[in-house]
Amino acid sequence: MAANGLIPQKKEGGVLLKAEDISLSFGGVKALSNVSFEVHEHQVLAIIGPNGAGKSSMLNCINGFYHPQEGRITYKGVTRKQMKPHDAAAQGIARTFQNIALFKGMNTLDNIMTGRNLKMKRNFLLQALYLGPALKEELEHREFVENIIDFLEIEHIRKTPVGKLPYGLQKRVELGRALAAEPDMLLLDEPMAGMNLEEKQDMCRYILDVNDEFGTTIVLIEHDMGVVMDISDHVVVLDYGRKIADGPPEEVRTNQDVIDAYLGVSHD
Repeated sequence: MAANGLIPQKKEGGVLLKAEDISLSFGGVKALSNVSFEVHEHQVLAIIGPNGAGKSSMLNCINGFYHPQEGRITYKGVTRKQMKPHDAAAQGIARTFQNIALFKGMNTLDNIMTGRNLKMKRNFLLQALYLGPALKEELEHREFVENIIDFLEIEHIRKTPVGKLPYGLQKRVELGRALAAEPDMLLLDEPMAGMNLEEKQDMCRYILDVNDEFGTTIVLIEHDMGVVMDISDHVVVLDYGRKIADGPPEEVRTNQDVIDAYLGVSHD
């Protein structure tokens, strides 16, 4: 695991995802306007900006929940048309959400197991009867999930209904469910929202460990600029649906347009 909260030296790979001139409108409201950027393999890329900047809309375009009216998205070298979230998941894109989307009556283990659904090959009848090959497959998937539980250090809550867990642990369970799908790209929508300092530090460590140990490419939305500057390799900044900056954290930090956007400075 990553030590001392520092980002290990690593080599980024080729372009995994390329967004070109993405424009998205809802009626007369333009959520995104001609947004372009690239995400490289093994990269931690942060999408930041003030509230209403279009960050979540951009993630929704990447995982197929929204379909932009203009522009194109190329993933793993293939330019997509209208992809649905299920197709995106099958191609290696997993997602967490601003508002926790767990099964509150199910325990931690079973919630994370739902992330293995796409990996299960046996027919529904065998799974329902829990017989033969389906039993073997179930045990293999359960072992994988137990490894995730160990990785995220949540063994003590594996049998606890998630509705009874504190917010920070629910966020960790949601991360575990996304990891259960073995994604090539992990989309995190405000993974640290509502957390205290200690919980944020833990989540930062897990995100870096996922990126470092599994080689998972991560695209995240985060409002805490300290977190963004500490864990990101690259930062894309949106404001009113337009890209105003795109570069390494140290470069974005001093960009005057970014400073003005966060201070609410009007542009005449």
